[in-house]
Amino acid sequence: MITRQAKPADNAVAPSASIREPGSGVGAPKLPPLNLFRTFHEAARHRSFRDAADLLCITPSAVSQQIQRLEVLLGVKLFRRLPRRIELTRQGASLATAAGEAIAMLQTACEQIAQQDSVLRVDVAPGLGSSWLVSRLPGFRAKHPDVTIMLQASNEPVDFTRQDVDLAIRWGNGRWPGVQATRLVQDAVFPVCSPGFRDRHGLFGLNDLPALRTVTQLHVTAQGNTWSDWLATAGHGGIVFRDVQHFSDATLMLKAAMHGHGICLSSYLLVEQDLMSKRLVRPFDLDLGLSEGYYVLTNPRRGEQPSIVWFRDWLCQQARQSLTRRSRWQHRDRGETARTSRRSGVS
Repeated sequence: MITRQAKPADNAVAPSASIREPGSGVGAPKLPPLNLFRTFHEAARHRSFRDAADLLCITPSAVSQQIQRLEVLLGVKLFRRLPRRIELTRQGASLATAAGEAIAMLQTACEQIAQQDSVLRVDVAPGLGSSWLVSRLPGFRAKHPDVTIMLQASNEPVDFTRQDVDLAIRWGNGRWPGVQATRLVQDAVFPVCSPGFRDRHGLFGLNDLPALRTVTQLHVTAQGNTWSDWLATAGHGGIVFRDVQHFSDATLMLKAAMHGHGICLSSYLLVEQDLMSKRLVRPFDLDLGLSEGYYVLTNPRRGEQPSIVWFRDWLCQQARQSLTRRSRWQHRDRGETARTSRRSGVS
């Protein structure tokens, strides 16, 4: 009886793998396990299976077996095994270059990931960021040189579950669901305007409040109408401004005030530098305490991360120092306002 041997299918897997000769036309192999490339990289770098074994904490035999497996999977010889040494083949040298570059890229990526905890992403209300925070950041960097601050400005609601933000500063009442909120400082608001605007409209004290009927109120839309509360505290609740100019952001409002376009209410933190430089002045010596204010917001699940704690504590310390300087400046400013009033002929 004649027995016919079945013809293997075109896609049949060979019973055992073998190393092919270069240029044999076999299709590109799938990517071998990545640990084989690490072993190959060390063997190629040291030109020694034994040195690679010492570095990888395995035996030279294990290194040899892994190299052989990689050669089988790739279908090429990577090393020439000589009596007392090994040499890379042409294909081995090409793979050694690629493997070295790939491993270097992975090492760099791992280092960058490890350093991400030292990058603090801070989202601050634009007015406070530009007027108060930016000038103080070098002080924090001097205390914590290993922490990098990535600062961005926004008035939008903060969602720590969807945004890549570690800490935010927002104006509000302290009630944000699912957020850890720390009051930056117990600040107050008061009227400010340019020196020229004060002199032009004769605003040198509370007795001059009726003159507000002839001027423009500058107001940030997102904040409540605190002017009515301030005027009521001053005993002139019935005063109505000539008109009101609305702004979406405190930075724009304060810039308009510096240009003499009107008078506005501001917290001290926003105008500290402008008052010191006399770009803005306080025509009335009366503060209005608010239940709202600036808050430092953090994700409760990450709120105790060291860099976040350092920055939050530093922010609150800086804000307290600002208010301490305000007390000293305010005493000096009252005297200057009185002298200006006398020179203008206002009693």
